[in-house]
Amino acid sequence: MFEPILDTLAGQPLFMMVGLLLLMMAIKVPIAVAMGMASIAYLLVTGANLRLVAQTTISNLNSFTLLAIPFFVLAGELMNASGVSERLIGLAQVFVGHVRGGLAHVNVVTSTLMAGMSGSAAADAAMTSRVLNPVMVKRGYSPEYAAAVTAASATIGPIIPPSIPMVLVGVVNELSVGRLFFGGVVPGLLMTGGMMVLIWLQAKRHGFEASPRATFAQIVTATRRAILPMFAPVIILGGMMGGLFTPTEAAVVAVVYMGGLGAFAYRTIGWAALNAALLNTVSITARIMFIVAMAGLFGWVLTAEQVVNRMGDFLGANIGSGAMLLLWLNVLFLLLGCLLNLVTLVILLSPVVFPLVYSFGIDPIHFGVVMVLNLMIGQLTPPVGLMSFVVLGVTGVDLAAFIRQVWPFMVVLVAVLMLITYVPGLVLFVPDLLMGPRLD
Repeated sequence: MFEPILDTLAGQPLFMMVGLLLLMMAIKVPIAVAMGMASIAYLLVTGANLRLVAQTTISNLNSFTLLAIPFFVLAGELMNASGVSERLIGLAQVFVGHVRGGLAHVNVVTSTLMAGMSGSAAADAAMTSRVLNPVMVKRGYSPEYAAAVTAASATIGPIIPPSIPMVLVGVVNELSVGRLFFGGVVPGLLMTGGMMVLIWLQAKRHGFEASPRATFAQIVTATRRAILPMFAPVIILGGMMGGLFTPTEAAVVAVVYMGGLGAFAYRTIGWAALNAALLNTVSITARIMFIVAMAGLFGWVLTAEQVVNRMGDFLGANIGSGAMLLLWLNVLFLLLGCLLNLVTLVILLSPVVFPLVYSFGIDPIHFGVVMVLNLMIGQLTPPVGLMSFVVLGVTGVDLAAFIRQVWPFMVVLVAVLMLITYVPGLVLFVPDLLMGPRLD
């Protein structure tokens, strides 16, 4: 009965797979499940051995460096459970709260400070939404504006090291994760500065008030309360720079340090809080790793069908310069970032774009940071924007109202993206300074 259908599909297995994927996405099947089912359907139609499913997915996850992901996620969970986030908010408040639009500036600076301790933007966004957004609303900021600031500033987290997306880019493309980490320092600070300038301009137009200037005693108190957390990025990045530990080992150090602060220094983490942090870490890590596994299987099929090679040949034949290649890739990532999550895009597109990047003489570390920043902008855009839906889930803000407030921040982020795309030194200066110039 089904033989004619199977014979037809066997003649066009790739189109069948893509059509099935699009159909499942249209009915809102989770993207990882959709990629896995479409890939398995391809293997069934072509008569391939289903052992490939186990072999491919396991090989994609068999990486020591990927161990950094659960540890950085756990470090972020422990940071929030220990009360470190509130201490960082207090530190930001005394230094920038008196600027017009003060609480919005505090939001951005807090995200920047937390970025140096946690590789998880979602954890940072969730905590800031719970702690700072209600205060902003009480001070006269609209709920949707407060949500927009929180979501936009959370994109800084994976740019300033440590960074889970940088780990993925490094693993998939066999790049130095340490160089990628340090390459994000200047772009992250540019994002912070750009958003603060925008907030200052908006504050003048909308009449946002500033908090009273902190006294010297308040500055000393806030600094003293935050001094131990501020040692975290010094230990993590200093240890990596000094060759004391790898990025994966740095993630373990971050967990031990944050856990120690919460359990012994501040006594805010008990067994219940630790259990909740571990459960959240398992849940988040499982989702990330499942996406990595299924995207890897889907990518294997694309490679077997020579889609990757064809796309690379087409782009290489029709693009005449590295500058034009970077422009087209940025446009491609910005568009796809609206539809697919960051992990999926990193795994699927890396085999296509990085050979082109090498062929045009573009530094892969430079492009890796550009790629992560570009895809983080996609985290603000529906229907897949993780930052948006984390913040909207906590605050209950209407999506349409949120989009009206967040688009100016996206313009700023795209401007920073274009700047680091065409001024590679902004990315490469710090890793070259701290780790020496690349020899290849």
